Amino acid sequence: MKKHFSLILAGLVTLTALTGFSVITKNNETDNNVKVVGKELAYVATTANNLGKDSSKINEKEAELKSELVKLNAELEALESEVEVVHEETQASYYHDKFNGRKTANGEVFSNKNYTAAHKTLPFGTKVRVTNLVNDEEVIVEINDRGPFIKGRQIDLSKKAFMDLTHNRSKGILKVKVEILPENYEEKRVEIEEELNTIAIVPDGLDLNEFAL
Repeated sequence: MKKHFSLILAGLVTLTALTGFSVITKNNETDNNVKVVGKELAYVATTANNLGKDSSKINEKEAELKSELVKLNAELEALESEVEVVHEETQASYYHDKFNGRKTANGEVFSNKNYTAAHKTLPFGTKVRVTNLVNDEEVIVEINDRGPFIKGRQIDLSKKAFMDLTHNRSKGILKVKVEILPENYEEKRVEIEEELNTIAIVPDGLDLNEFAL
């Protein structure tokens, strides 16, 4: 899951909120870590007749949508400002399958299928975001164990988490960034993502007639 935290205030059009407006969604792809609208655009189509007939309503709705985008962007920036970098660059390894079923340092039963990790000092239950510095893929894990006890390594990931960060299954070590997430970070981010998914942006220069019903 690559991070994208930027909004493009492109040409906005009204959605089904305007009576009589017909739209179809061309593409509405997002990922769990908020690929903010503008990077992966939701293409909206409407008829040329409606565009001309309701231009005043369109301008009014456009202003509302722009205002909403500014608000959501500010909320996203505020949420990200609470994220604390603990390791700008370090090495991450992963657990061998032989540890499946064993007790972790906090008493939980370890499973390589869960999104967990070991760290030398972070409190148990801490949620951290681990980013592969080579490809920007990221994963969120919960600290439930101690380690790794090898010089140069600050975090040991479950195999599931580690493999989400790389397509090279032969690698056993990754160069990563580790960040502590604020309380309820994931829930708040999902809320912002859901609001963003209700807003459609048409790129500058796109001919809406191309997608007309």
